Amino acid sequence: MNRVPTSSRRVVKPGVKRRRPPLACIQCYQRKLKCGRELPSCSRCSKAGIADECTYRGGRGPPSSTEVNGTDSSSGTADAVTESLRAPALSVAAVGASESERRPASSDGQAKMAHLDEHETVTKFYGYSYPLNFYQQFTELRPYIIQIKTDNPSINALRDDIYSVPTHRYRYLPVTQDTALGDTLRQLIPKKPIADALVQTYIDRFEIVHRVFDIPAFITAYNNHWANPLCTQASFLSQLLLVVATAASFHSGISIDVDSSKTVHDHALAWVDAAETWLGSPANPSSRSSDNLASHCLLLIAKRANYIQEGSFWTQTGALVRRAMAAGYHREATSTVKMSPYYREMRRRLWMTIIELDLQASIERGMPTNVRIGDFNTISPLNIDDDKLPNSIQDSPKDVPLTTLTNTSFQVLLYRSLPVRLKICAFVNGCCEQDDFDQVLQLEGELGQALQDIPEWTNPQADPRQQQTAMYLASLLRIVLHQYAIVLHIQFSIQVPPSSKSAICRRARLEASMKILDLHQKLLYDEIIPAQACRTGLVLAALNICHEIYMNFGPHSSEHSATMTIFPEISTFLIATAEQVLQMLETRISETLKGLNEYYILSMTIGLVKSKLWPESSAKSDKEAADRVTRICTILQTLLATIRQKNLLLDPGLPGLELSEDPSPLLPDSITELLSSMLPQDMGFINNNLDVTFFHM
Repeated sequence: MNRVPTSSRRVVKPGVKRRRPPLACIQCYQRKLKCGRELPSCSRCSKAGIADECTYRGGRGPPSSTEVNGTDSSSGTADAVTESLRAPALSVAAVGASESERRPASSDGQAKMAHLDEHETVTKFYGYSYPLNFYQQFTELRPYIIQIKTDNPSINALRDDIYSVPTHRYRYLPVTQDTALGDTLRQLIPKKPIADALVQTYIDRFEIVHRVFDIPAFITAYNNHWANPLCTQASFLSQLLLVVATAASFHSGISIDVDSSKTVHDHALAWVDAAETWLGSPANPSSRSSDNLASHCLLLIAKRANYIQEGSFWTQTGALVRRAMAAGYHREATSTVKMSPYYREMRRRLWMTIIELDLQASIERGMPTNVRIGDFNTISPLNIDDDKLPNSIQDSPKDVPLTTLTNTSFQVLLYRSLPVRLKICAFVNGCCEQDDFDQVLQLEGELGQALQDIPEWTNPQADPRQQQTAMYLASLLRIVLHQYAIVLHIQFSIQVPPSSKSAICRRARLEASMKILDLHQKLLYDEIIPAQACRTGLVLAALNICHEIYMNFGPHSSEHSATMTIFPEISTFLIATAEQVLQMLETRISETLKGLNEYYILSMTIGLVKSKLWPESSAKSDKEAADRVTRICTILQTLLATIRQKNLLLDPGLPGLELSEDPSPLLPDSITELLSSMLPQDMGFINNNLDVTFFHM
């Protein structure tokens, strides 16, 4: 996709047929009326008084006043086709014009969706699709929060108490002796009944999404460990720790150690710490080995599942992509390469896992991906179960239809939609800004096709566990695709004043947002995932629902956007749906001490929207917003007070462990992660433009 303004003169290649002109303008097409197809606006739109909104698919539309006068156009897309019949090509001076002159007027909202947090030489960028950047679209949020804080001074008092928590904690120091480190990892392995449950959860909920292992081979190695634990290699122990740490995010209530007061999340942090220490130790095998690459994949999966180092997740996935490319995983092994079908297939699976981790990190951070479509030619994995791919296989296994659910079906279907998702990420997070509605419609069509390609996987004869797996995978696939639909349509949805294009995109993003939240609720209701594991697209969907209501009742409401004032019960339902997200975030905060930023912004946004929706009861909605923030901070205050008392120090005597003399730990612990998420890294950027965080000192 090239969004850099180019010459307005169309170049037709010899022997290539010119594109057929559109049959009707978008407005007549939506109303199913015959269009006269006049330019710059059709006669029917002119008579209806909406000539300024008359646009055509394919880039046709009324020329702007600057184009009529022969000056530089700020669009270069919709108006350029009409003007190209009489306007000369853009001059060098026009191409080198300032950013404000070249940017389309309607892209101003897109520019506000990104933010650069700057402190002289220390900067941090948050891109367009970063969910919390969406707070900037609520123009009245700043005075609203100031008023809430003025009326409730206890919020700042809670802030000061939370901020006073010290950040000293234990850390793992590098150990050079393989036996000592192996003993450390071995002692951290939970007891077999606990490990059995966690390993099963990992296979059922994570491995079928992120393919890292050959499941039968991993289970064999796992059973061999319990048969003779002293003979287990450190490489497998580190992988096992990452597996149980990942699965622990689904079992916050499980008792890991009855003699310890640590929470499940505390244990998960220690397991991840130990595994990462081993991966960086000299005893670790070559970085080019598939086993080592799989361990690094597991490390990022475990961190994401437990909300560890979220601020640097995109940079870590980028390093993992480069590690895999250095080992050649981005290239399909040719027939001349001596490699068994087993290892060819495992390489494809591992590469797809790495690409998906990087793409998800990019869309959540608002950054471009670390790899593009043309950077790799690795083909899709096969839709087969692992028992059909033994290590000793000589011939390539036969692929089965996607209507048959296997433990690789999720990855295969994601691969099919990978091109459109990569294009959407580049479209919304790229540097060149241009309003290309045709591109949005095209990408929307490709997303719709990907959604239609998801099989039902209904098998009445399947056992309940298999039925749950089918529902889980189908729901997760739809959540991922709807997340991209939201970010694709935001650019036109936030246009002010509204237009026919924005109406189309607003309906699409509202539908995608509702489906995401509905799918999360169904997974919760059926007890397939816990509340703290609800993550993908969650806050983004809730904020977009709030923004749709805000556009109907806020300062930019107009006749074109008053679609919900006719049915007030719709707004009530949408608000209730968004408030359910607060409940999920509250569970996450209570279990992991993570998610306070999202909770705070969403809670205040809901309070603002409710005050606009029901002005007569604004005092009640303001009190609810303040009470929510006060309650969640009180919960954190209590948890942190307990942490102070316990001091969260590991039992002395474990080999390979020492207390850190450096107050900055090697890996952030619960407290450090909490403070870093509250203060400069994730929320401090808001303080430059909007005082929406009470954590600013």
